[in-house]
Amino acid sequence: MPAVVVLLLALAGCGDGGGDPDTDRFDLKTPRQEPAEIGREDGEGEAERSRRAPPRQVAVIRGWADALRRGDVGRASSYFRIPSRVSNGGPPSELRSKAAVDLFNRTLPCGARLESARLRPDGFVLATFRLTERPGRGRCGTGTGERARTLFDIEDGKIVQWLRAVDPGEPSEGPGGTTS
Repeated sequence: MPAVVVLLLALAGCGDGGGDPDTDRFDLKTPRQEPAEIGREDGEGEAERSRRAPPRQVAVIRGWADALRRGDVGRASSYFRIPSRVSNGGPPSELRSKAAVDLFNRTLPCGARLESARLRPDGFVLATFRLTERPGRGRCGTGTGERARTLFDIEDGKIVQWLRAVDPGEPSEGPGGTTS
């Protein structure tokens, strides 16, 4: 786990920090958020720094999660652009083929039900999920019912980046958390 944190912190430091939107959108820092703040609209916590994600982006995230929860890996994979970039707690990987995208989705042990989606100032959508069991390879096990968060970069209706984010129940000293 420490190697993952170091790698993700190093990636978070990439860019010149000069406000270039193309550079800033790759900032992997997730703001601290307490579980009670998820989805709050009252101007406190994350809601103060973000806003509701655009409906088209939410539809992509929900479609991906719903397909994966049903065990439809092919459909879940259809929501990804090729190439796309993913990080599920390890080093970022570039998925350069449909087979690679299918493998990524197939090896996720849990399904997920979308609970909220917030557009962050850096352009990423921070999605919060409730983990579920799903048909197919692997079992969610003790993760079932837990929350997980993922950062999505979506362009033209396709996921171009899928990055695991800090789970609401974990300390926020650096990136990490539960996967979906």
